[in-house]
Amino acid sequence: MSSLMRFAAKWYQDATAKELRKYGLRYQDILNEWHPDVEVAISRLTPEELSNRNKRIKRAIDLSLKHSELSKEAQMAFDPYQEYLPMERAAKERVERMSYKP
Repeated sequence: MSSLMRFAAKWYQDATAKELRKYGLRYQDILNEWHPDVEVAISRLTPEELSNRNKRIKRAIDLSLKHSELSKEAQMAFDPYQEYLPMERAAKERVERMSYKP
């Protein structure tokens, strides 16, 4: 990958992380819930993880409607790229199902 692409990718990742931190979201919170892999991954979450996900989304909506954001301390303590959805497993199973021919 060229250095220009690496620079652009790093810039985009940092800009996205900054926006996600403002509202206390993780990257996987903003994935399209109707995508088959995401739908399967969400269905496999534990009740606690699903509750935490829903709370993050509700808090983000509330902050957005109030034109507010999390405190700087709360933003810095938050890692927006921490994964919690089993996306790789869901994608692998979908590919296996698609390739299966009885």
